Amino acid sequence: MAVLLMGCTDGSIKPETASATNPYDSIMQAEGYDAVPLFKTRTGHITVTLQVNGKACVFLVDTGGGATLIDISKKDKYQLSPLAVRDYAAGIGSATPLVRTKGIFCINGKKFRNDSLFLMDISYINAEFKKNHSRQVDGVLGTDFLEKYKAIIDYSRSILYLKFISDGKD
Repeated sequence: MAVLLMGCTDGSIKPETASATNPYDSIMQAEGYDAVPLFKTRTGHITVTLQVNGKACVFLVDTGGGATLIDISKKDKYQLSPLAVRDYAAGIGSATPLVRTKGIFCINGKKFRNDSLFLMDISYINAEFKKNHSRQVDGVLGTDFLEKYKAIIDYSRSILYLKFISDGKD
């Protein structure tokens, strides 16, 4: 399994590529996992690029964040329609309402519907990244997504392994 990487222009640290000769990759592939490259920003945060409704979307990987969300200012870019307001986000800056939406994700050619997606103002995150000349993000990939797809992060090689199992909703 080979992972093709795109260069980053913001000074992101590029991950080591996965290769069929690496024993981890063979094991993970045999277990049904896909390898997705991660990028480390100048601030030390980890990002991943996935497709949402056919467009590349940069997510901050947040292993402590409870929800996967996209910046509400990007809803038109990703063709996301607000469906309902759900409570308020806790621990990520302020009491900001989460607006439920849904979209089609595509990772390594595999498409699946994400009905647990939210819209929220994350401009404060990008303001900090901008101050530090780091790559801006479109959203946050939370534990809901990471748990559902049995994520394993190989920090030393900057690879996110995901296992796509159809639950009948994809």
